Amino acid sequence: MALTQYEILAKSRNLLGQTPFRTTFERENFVYGNLSGPRLLIEVCKEIERLNSLLDYSKQEWERSAILNEMNILAEKVDEVQKEVGKNVAKSLEEAEAEYWVGELARKAAVEALCQTVTTENMGQMLKLPAELYEEAITKCQTFLNVINKTTRLAERKANVSNVKADSEE
Repeated sequence: MALTQYEILAKSRNLLGQTPFRTTFERENFVYGNLSGPRLLIEVCKEIERLNSLLDYSKQEWERSAILNEMNILAEKVDEVQKEVGKNVAKSLEEAEAEYWVGELARKAAVEALCQTVTTENMGQMLKLPAELYEEAITKCQTFLNVINKTTRLAERKANVSNVKADSEE
């Protein structure tokens, strides 16, 4: 027997209501990313603001519920990071900036090296760093490249071995 439009929608909305706005994996890797301390706190607060705007426009109850649940998860993260950062966010941010920029510029340089597309913008930013932080950024960049290179070679070997039949002739 065919279902009515409302029965189909009820079934679909029931399934959608069970679906989180984001998975834990997505949140940890793509919302929080490699941020920590005050930078993470600020980014999570900005994400709460974006979700709030989305909540204002959302009409479906299942969607509103998922967004609100995500906002609550992020609010818990704010509380957790706030304990680490302390009440003076501006001071904590200033203290953490050097480490943040060294890591950020090193990652960008590693991506550029992998893609073989060095930009004057990123190198120019790196050269604005004090000498000791520039050296640290270059060292981190090279470390990223070494890890990526090693991991890629191991994955390629694994893929090549798994593609070879065990009974293949020589």
